[in-house]
Order: sequence, then structure tokens, then C-alpha cells
Amino acid sequence: MDNLGNYSFRYSYHYYFFVSKYLAEHIDANKETIAKVIDNLHKDENAYIAIFMSHHSKNSFVLDKVTENAKGLFEGYPSTKLNKEELGFFDEQAGMIIQAVLPPKNAAPAKERSERLKIQDKIEDAGITTTRGDEDYDDIEMKLRRSIKTVEVMGNIIKNRAGSLEKKILESTFEEGVEVYLQILASLFSLIKDERANKAIIDFISYRSDKISKDRERISREQLKKISERIFWNLNFLITYGLIDKIIHSLGSNKLSRIIDKVCDEKGTPVYFLIKHGISMWYNKNLQVDDIKERIEKDDFSEITRRMIRFMIVNHASMHVLNFEEMQRIESKFGISSRRLLTSQRKVTDKSKEESKERSKKKSR
Repeated sequence: MDNLGNYSFRYSYHYYFFVSKYLAEHIDANKETIAKVIDNLHKDENAYIAIFMSHHSKNSFVLDKVTENAKGLFEGYPSTKLNKEELGFFDEQAGMIIQAVLPPKNAAPAKERSERLKIQDKIEDAGITTTRGDEDYDDIEMKLRRSIKTVEVMGNIIKNRAGSLEKKILESTFEEGVEVYLQILASLFSLIKDERANKAIIDFISYRSDKISKDRERISREQLKKISERIFWNLNFLITYGLIDKIIHSLGSNKLSRIIDKVCDEKGTPVYFLIKHGISMWYNKNLQVDDIKERIEKDDFSEITRRMIRFMIVNHASMHVLNFEEMQRIESKFGISSRRLLTSQRKVTDKSKEESKERSKKKSR
């Protein structure tokens, strides 16, 4: 505190903590301020205050306001189902998408977890709290940031109050949070299935790749176009997978297992199946091989969605100790190769190439 009675904080999170605590303890007198905070969650300060507030207060006003905002974020788009009919255009490019690969036998899950935590710490340490004004955001960036932070707050509330909120409120809040992300995905798909839009993006990738490539003289325009198309579709796949992963971590919890299972089972779409089992793998350490295998073979599952669930399975296998039989079962059920197998195949291929070169040399002699 300075001579004028003003408080300052060395660490910003102390400021967020005390502001949120004050607001949470005086909600009735500060509803307008709280509403303003929740209406502007794209700003880091408001997002952190809202998240802390969700820990401090059990008043329904905060949850009601956050849920109300969530409903209007991407309301112009229908929620994606990630089914075959919807992703037919994406399935046509499945051959370009990277394959999921199981970890080798000697992989150490504990080491993998440790490495990921280190990476996460670096990301958080490098994070910069922005103080940008509304004029510094374009519309889509503002909506995306607001959407992501809104769902994070919703997730914090239902996780912290899993035992005190009514079952129906938990279900509806979880569903509303998921729907925000599914509408974001729908907006992405509307862009990338537009031929003119994706051609423009691919052309831009080609242009930039040509500028930075040291070997551009050895890359034909046709090769460059193919590389750019591969980059484009893999980026879209990884963005889609990343948003599903964000749902899992923002809204998932082992304390909400029954709620999540009920909502996802009632919805019954491929995307809700993906979310249900993603949460089950991450929070309950439970990989339901037979259930997954049976469901993904049904006609409504798109190839892209199958690819995503294979990536989830590989992620689970990388983070947990699985015995030889379990790994073999995963490999056979889902057709996921191991790194060991890919390495041996690569060696065979390289050896074949060398032998072919030798034969060519002998013939030329």
C-alpha cells in the first residue's frame, strides 16, 4: 500500500485473487461489474478474475451469466457431429493426414509425462498477459478468445461444484460448453470446404514455402503444390483434434463421469462419442477397446473422426504403462503400427533401394 492508500501487487495473480474474492463476496452489490467481466472474457484480466470467482462463489448468478453468454457466441453455426455426411470433403483428403503411431516397447510413460509437464511449464512461463483493448482484436479473434475462456469458466464451476449443483444444471452446463466448441468447429469446416477459400490458403502456403525453401530450385511447382496441400489438410486436422482435446480438458473430470456419460450417450453422435472416451481415457485412465472398436466401425463415423480417436488411443498408450498383450490388442484392433514396426519397415525400404541402385550400377557396366 502506498502513501495514498492505494494497493499494488507484485504478482498479477494476487490481484486477480483478491478482486475475484471481493466480487464473489459482494455479488448483489456488484452484478453490473461482474456482468461486464463475463461479457469481456477475451481479455486476460477478466478471464482470470472470472476463473478465480468460480472458486470463491456458489451464487448462481455467475454460472447463469456465463451460460447465457455461451449460447450466443457462435449461434450462427450448427453444432458439428463429425459424421461421415458432414466430413465427406475432409475424408477425401484422409490419405494426406499423418498416421497415429504407438510408442515403442521401451518407452517410459513416466518420462513422457515429465517431458510434457516441462513443456507445459515453459509455455506457462512464457505466457504474457495482454492488456489489449477491444480495438486491437478483430471480430473472429475476439469471439474465439471469449468462447475458449467462457468454456473454461463453465468447466471450473461444474468441476468445483460437482457435488452441490443439481444434476440437470451440471448436464446442461456441460452440454452448453461442448456446443460452443462444436459451433467453432462448424465455422472452421464452412471455411475449409469452400474451394475458393482453401485454394487461396494453399496458394499462400506455396508462396511462403517457396520463399523460405533453400532447395526451391529442386522443387517443381507441382511438388510444391502437393506439399502445401498436405500442410493445409494436416493443419486443419490438428486444429480439429486440438479443439476436441480442449473440450476434454476444459470440461472433463472424473467427478463428472456419470454426467458426461449420460449427456454423450443421449447425443449419440460421433463427436460426443469421441469426447466421452477422450475424457474417460484422460481422467479415468480407462481405455474401452471393444466399445470404441464397435462404434467406430458404424457407417456414420467419418474416416477423419476415426483418425482422431486413434490419436487419442496413442496418447493414452504413451502416458500409461500397458503390457505387451494390451499393446498388441490395440495394434490389431485399430490397425495402429508401432514405431518399432515403422522403423524396421523403413530399414527394409532403404535396403531395397540400395540393392536396386547396386543392380542398376551393374547393368550400366
